[in-house]
Amino acid sequence: MRLNEKSLAKYASSGAPASKEGVLLKKGELNKGFQKRWFVLKGNLLFYYEKRTDKEPVGMIVLEGCTIELADNIDGFTFQINFPGSGSRTYILGADTQEEMESWMKILSCASYDYMKLVRSELQQQLSELDNHAEVKLVKEALQDSNHFTQFHGTTSNASSTEVKNIGHQRFNPFNSGNTAMVRISKESSMSNSPSFDEKKPRTFLEMHEEFGAQIQGLSECWQRRKNKTNTN
Repeated sequence: MRLNEKSLAKYASSGAPASKEGVLLKKGELNKGFQKRWFVLKGNLLFYYEKRTDKEPVGMIVLEGCTIELADNIDGFTFQINFPGSGSRTYILGADTQEEMESWMKILSCASYDYMKLVRSELQQQLSELDNHAEVKLVKEALQDSNHFTQFHGTTSNASSTEVKNIGHQRFNPFNSGNTAMVRISKESSMSNSPSFDEKKPRTFLEMHEEFGAQIQGLSECWQRRKNKTNTN
């Protein structure tokens, strides 16, 4: 594609950073020989100059809808930029070494906006999977905590009921001042009748649900802070 737009020429000579630049051999469209050109890649635009010191490029290739392949039936470290369609031009370029050819082919293959959209979509999917995995992990941890709490609460309740049951089947002398069971029952009775005694009431399902929800919310906020800290680092 020949460059005629002044705006693109201005962009080519602007201070915008180049993704890659260097010397490549370019096969002419009319003259079938290879000519040395200075190439500069900016975004999805590949500019080429006759000399490195030139201010304006002599041509430009828009790297959209094309494929980067090894050149057919040509010796040397050559590759080609193919565009679909019978009337489309194929650009044949050559490098000095195998490493330089591979470097140009890789970066040109990743220069199009279509490729960037694909990468963005894949990254968003990976991030969504990570978020889902973290949420599942938080829920599992919250369920484990709630199970531990339920087991502990049930164990203490069973122990208290067993103790009372055992006391009920014991024989003791009510006039024996050294009887520990009688003393314990008397103390518990006086404490329960006292207005300052903090009696534990059985919790409703709503109260337990709110407590477990608070645990999950706290774990979620902690994980979010850690993720934000990791992203900032």
